[in-house]
Amino acid sequence: MPIDREATLKKAEKALRQGRIDAAIAEYAQVVEEHPRDWNTANTLGDLYIRAGQPEKAAAQYNRIAEHFTREGFYPKAAALYKKILKIRPDDESAQVQLAEASARLGLVADAKAQFGAIVNRRRARGDHKGANELIVRLGALDAADFEARLAAARVLADSGQTAAAAVRFRQIADDLLERGREAEAMVALREAVKGNPKDIDGRAQLARAHLASGDIAGAREFLDAETAGDDAGLLLALAELELADERDDSARAIVERLTALDPAQSDALVDLGWKYVQTRPTGAYVCIDIATSLAAGRGDFARAAALLQEYVARASTQVPALLKLVEVCVDGGLEATMYEAQAQLCDAYLTSGQPSEARVIAEDLVAREPWERAHIDRFRQALIMQRVSDPDSVIAERLSGQSPFLATDHFAPPASDEAPEPAVADSEPEIEEEPAAEKVEPAGTSPVAAAPEPEPKPTPLARQPQDADAPRAAEIDLTTALFAAAKPQDPAAVEQTLSEVFRERRAREAEDAAEQLRLARAYLDTGMTDEAVEALRSAARSPRERFEAASALARLYAERGQPQEAVEWFERAAEAPAPTADAGRALLYDFGVALEDVGETARALAVFLELQADVDRYRDVQARVDRLSRVQTGG
Repeated sequence: MPIDREATLKKAEKALRQGRIDAAIAEYAQVVEEHPRDWNTANTLGDLYIRAGQPEKAAAQYNRIAEHFTREGFYPKAAALYKKILKIRPDDESAQVQLAEASARLGLVADAKAQFGAIVNRRRARGDHKGANELIVRLGALDAADFEARLAAARVLADSGQTAAAAVRFRQIADDLLERGREAEAMVALREAVKGNPKDIDGRAQLARAHLASGDIAGAREFLDAETAGDDAGLLLALAELELADERDDSARAIVERLTALDPAQSDALVDLGWKYVQTRPTGAYVCIDIATSLAAGRGDFARAAALLQEYVARASTQVPALLKLVEVCVDGGLEATMYEAQAQLCDAYLTSGQPSEARVIAEDLVAREPWERAHIDRFRQALIMQRVSDPDSVIAERLSGQSPFLATDHFAPPASDEAPEPAVADSEPEIEEEPAAEKVEPAGTSPVAAAPEPEPKPTPLARQPQDADAPRAAEIDLTTALFAAAKPQDPAAVEQTLSEVFRERRAREAEDAAEQLRLARAYLDTGMTDEAVEALRSAARSPRERFEAASALARLYAERGQPQEAVEWFERAAEAPAPTADAGRALLYDFGVALEDVGETARALAVFLELQADVDRYRDVQARVDRLSRVQTGG
């Protein structure tokens, strides 16, 4: 039957006053047994067990009460009871763990760490590494500011095979370290996070950026791929560089195309990347220059496109694809003079690479257009020799003498019409004059160099005007017919004299046309008709006699119109022609250097100003410009 609680408690109290502890314990035990949730009585019973020398029974009572307080959230009371247990049983790990948990819930982090740390050391001492690791993981969750404990916990999870959980912890640690500005430590943690979770694209991108920021391109390779780069222009550019360095040009091209599609403004960075690799990997560098050139040509900036390709082939002269594209750009952009130079370079490249058939086609075109150029004839001869032609000099002599057709491709000819073309030379037979013996064509088998007259100044190519983009780009010129229309093929003497006569007449006519175009250009400029002046100056610049004045005027006009690349191109052409006076030459060099500096070609600008400084001391502000550009070149 139920006991009378109040009466039983009075009996226990009387027994205590009489010093009969065992009797008191018996009475209290009855109450606790009958009323197990009478926590005050249970606590008193535990204290009596201690007085009676029964610590195990006391600990059991304290533990039962502490568990109840823990469940109810009364952590201060639970912690006090666990401390009482540890006083009588210092090695009671269960009580110590519970005390640590209660302390953690109370915000007593230092106390919790101390308790957990003591247990970890004890477990390690007895070889219970698994148990110790469990508490290390728990310690890692106690204090967000204790990065050492957090990292230790994450490593334990990783070592135990819980890679996903470890990756989550490492990622959180990395983010928290970054917030505190501890970037180096954050990257260590982030590396571990990505190791455990390779699909962490954001983490991989962060690591790649960190390596790139420190200049460690190779280190970025571990984390950088197309998926990681995403639409980040900086990462795509770095990935392209890595692909070029690894000689994966096709992959690099795809990445660069994606980059420029996202941000066409990356063209300049792309060019810089090309120059970085042009010496060590010219084919890889061309990937960058090719796409940058296409971008420039696509927006109609053919001068920029041609300038890029010219600089590339200047550094990698045997790269046939670049020279082919340069010719294409020049044709599309109407850059006549540049195209002729590119054709000569392309012919040389074909010869160097052992492609005589292709070289011969271009060499014939060059000789047909400019038969007075010895270099073109030498190219033609070399191609014939490589093709194992038995008597190349005879072939050249026959072509120059008009005995076999000699066709040149005119990429700048106006569109063909249904009307019959006017003859290149008047129908009436020209008056034959006695020519010096040195200018006569030698018999077949001798060197053709003597057969080619050397007029002074050197004639320019036949005048050709740029045409509309939709019009046909090329036409065939039968140069043999043009040169010898007035002579009978079976009359060698007439052929000799006609050749010289045709050249003389052509030079005179071109000189007159150029002078007229220059006068016209001056009139246009005086009336503000700059577009018309540009066309007239371009025509005048084809003549060696007018090239300096026309090209320099055209360059300055482009500079005034905010077209620096075009200005550079025409300043360069003007600089190649003889100046009428020393002052005019110096003024041109000065303006040329300024234009080069404006487009960022600091090395060339410095070279021009140094040349000018060597010619005349204290010219304008040349000294200041030389000092500034020298510092730029040295990084000072």
